[in-house]
Amino acid sequence: MDYRAQIVKTAFYSRAFLVVLQYISNHAISDHKADAFRYISTHNSTDFSIMEHLLGGFVRWDAQYFMHIAKFGYTYENTLAFFPLYPVVVGFLGESVVELIGRWYIDSVLILIFIIANIYLFQKAALALYDLTTFALNNCEIAYQSARLFCFNPASVFFVAPYTETLFSYLTFLGMLRALQFFKKYSDPNKVFAKKDLLGLVPIALSTATRSNGLLNICFLLYTFICWYKVSREIWVWQRKSRYFTAAKLVCVMLTSTIFCLLPFLFFQMYSYAKFCKIFPVESLPAEVLQQAKDNEWILPGQHAKYNQSWCNNLVPLAYNYVQKHYWNVGFMQYYEWKQWPNFVLAAPMLGIITFSCLRHIWLHLIKKHKLQIFTLADTKDYYCNKKRHMNVTVFYVHALFLALYSMFFVHIQVSTRLIAAASPVFYWVCSRQFTRWKVRALSPLAERCLMFYFAFYFIVGTVSFCNFFPWT
Repeated sequence: MDYRAQIVKTAFYSRAFLVVLQYISNHAISDHKADAFRYISTHNSTDFSIMEHLLGGFVRWDAQYFMHIAKFGYTYENTLAFFPLYPVVVGFLGESVVELIGRWYIDSVLILIFIIANIYLFQKAALALYDLTTFALNNCEIAYQSARLFCFNPASVFFVAPYTETLFSYLTFLGMLRALQFFKKYSDPNKVFAKKDLLGLVPIALSTATRSNGLLNICFLLYTFICWYKVSREIWVWQRKSRYFTAAKLVCVMLTSTIFCLLPFLFFQMYSYAKFCKIFPVESLPAEVLQQAKDNEWILPGQHAKYNQSWCNNLVPLAYNYVQKHYWNVGFMQYYEWKQWPNFVLAAPMLGIITFSCLRHIWLHLIKKHKLQIFTLADTKDYYCNKKRHMNVTVFYVHALFLALYSMFFVHIQVSTRLIAAASPVFYWVCSRQFTRWKVRALSPLAERCLMFYFAFYFIVGTVSFCNFFPWT
């Protein structure tokens, strides 16, 4: 079977089904009157009315922010919670198109670019997950099943709507794959480090300009370097050259790689500081933007003298943490309120699957075996892999467990489903084992049906709820 061709088809048809489901649900059910941000749209454009009629169900919740940023830029301080790569690139493409066809078409063009880009990038992300799984686990069947489950994941609506999930998952899976390939290549003592291999860092660097948790991808890269150092220390290269010189060279490579990957994130923080921690006139903004800021008492660029935001005076002025806490009350256990129990129920399946699977993996592979070999990616034998040799993937489970614990205590709990679905391959690996011959302890038929129901229910009900402004964010 041509797995890659099948994955592309499945990815495309699942997106097409979501578009149709969005259209039907958006017109069959009245929108919930949610207290959410609304971007300023061009209502007097006939073409936009048509586009809103066809795809308007996807422009909900945070998608409104991305539409606003793509159209107007970072005009309010609360928009700094959304990183620039995705909306700014789409905004640039949209502006290029409307220069040819007219400014009145900007809203329609932006919606189309957002949706088309996500459909295309989703196919690339599914293939990246397949390649990553094949490389790490050496099992095409698991890789194929993981990619198929990715196409119907519980957060699917966010992978079509103007959200960063699709782009981030593609960059994350590709970045992880490049890091593993880097380790595999330079574990061979006959290989010489090439500067062009640093190009493999581009996906990780771009992920830090897409979402804040892209910074964790840098930690994954550093982990790979440490594993490389551990292997290199035991091979003949270290016998012929100065150990200290080689170690210093590795440290330089690590520092260079880290700085390179951090640059997009740092540039955005510098931009945020220059935009909202300086004093300058704001008359250049459109009148409707100024009016919206006045109606909602939002902070505009250049108004630091008036509001004196606290984050601007920090030793390291990072806007993201301040904006999340100030505008959305994000912080340690800040979301633990009785009225939020439905959102905890929505997040429970994802958090339960990840937490249990990761703790079980760590127990079996680190604690029970009394080896505690955390810093190694070397090939290993695993009892549930039919004795096929594959890489040690414990770091992926530690990464997924961290995401789950962070979601439980530091973010709005309902976000955890899409956060983990876009950032970790472990969820798909764990679930795919229940639908293939590669199993540890096969789930009961009832449990397998429950897992299938979970995917189908969130795929369908999540889309219907999101498209009608119900709290499915």
